[in-house]
Amino acid sequence: MRKDEKADIELDRDYEAIRQIPPALDEGSERKKSPSASSSFARGRTGSIMVGGARGNRGEGAGANRRGKGEASYRDKGAKRRSRGRRAKMKEAVYRQSEEDVLLISKATGCCKSRGGLVFALLLAFVLGAGAGLGGGYYLWGWERPYMVDLKAVEVPGWVTQDFIRKNIFSRPDVSRKRVNNIVIHYVANPGSTARKNRDYFDSLADQDPQSGKASASSHFIVGLEGEVIQCVPITEIAYANAPRNEDTVSIEVCHPDDTGKFNDATYKSLVNLTAWLCRELKLAPKDVIRHYDVNGKECPRYFVKNQDAWKQFLKDVKDAMP
Repeated sequence: MRKDEKADIELDRDYEAIRQIPPALDEGSERKKSPSASSSFARGRTGSIMVGGARGNRGEGAGANRRGKGEASYRDKGAKRRSRGRRAKMKEAVYRQSEEDVLLISKATGCCKSRGGLVFALLLAFVLGAGAGLGGGYYLWGWERPYMVDLKAVEVPGWVTQDFIRKNIFSRPDVSRKRVNNIVIHYVANPGSTARKNRDYFDSLADQDPQSGKASASSHFIVGLEGEVIQCVPITEIAYANAPRNEDTVSIEVCHPDDTGKFNDATYKSLVNLTAWLCRELKLAPKDVIRHYDVNGKECPRYFVKNQDAWKQFLKDVKDAMP
């Protein structure tokens, strides 16, 4: 095959490649002036190229112009599409980031709320526990009242005889205290004995051998068969009468004529007056007056242990005797 024919075939292939590029749609005038691809090819496009004349040069220049404009338009549209795609992706990324931020804020807020709820729950549990502990303590042991009484300033009335027993380890250990919470009623358990004889017995315990002595007893007050009242131990000191409550109680021993333990009228009246006076001076109430039986279960005072109505009446009489 001749070289000229090979060159023409190569040029035709190049032209066919050029025809695949679409012309710009908005260039109507250009399209009218330029012949269609089929007519250009039919009317001698190939021939012009074959002869290599001026006409072939003009056709080649027109094709180059169309190719350049088509490529530019195609690039512009592709660039716009890519720009719109990038903007859409950016919006989507911003939206996703906003969603993530909202989620993080929600989680953080929920975490703060949960921590605040935990702190509140712990504080509530602490308050309830403290309240339960205080309530249980009050139920078991009673409320600890502020104590404003100066025991040293208490003066006994004139109808009380102060005749203190000697200080000793068996009946007056000389142990001071600063408060009194209860008044304890006893009976002497020695029918027909007087207040004086019981007072002297407590004092005689001081004569025991410290190494072998076994008896230990005393009382702050003794009420006799005739209504007399003797004070054996100061109320600022403990007496050995109400174990294990010696440290915060005042004891009253009461004489009785027989084994029933019932007090006669004179003794009973003095006992009511003495108890009412102590309640006033020590800022106590009739409910703070108890029996020896209430301390350790001993049957003392016998009559008040066996007769609950008599005990209730006694407390009522004490209340009535308090102004």
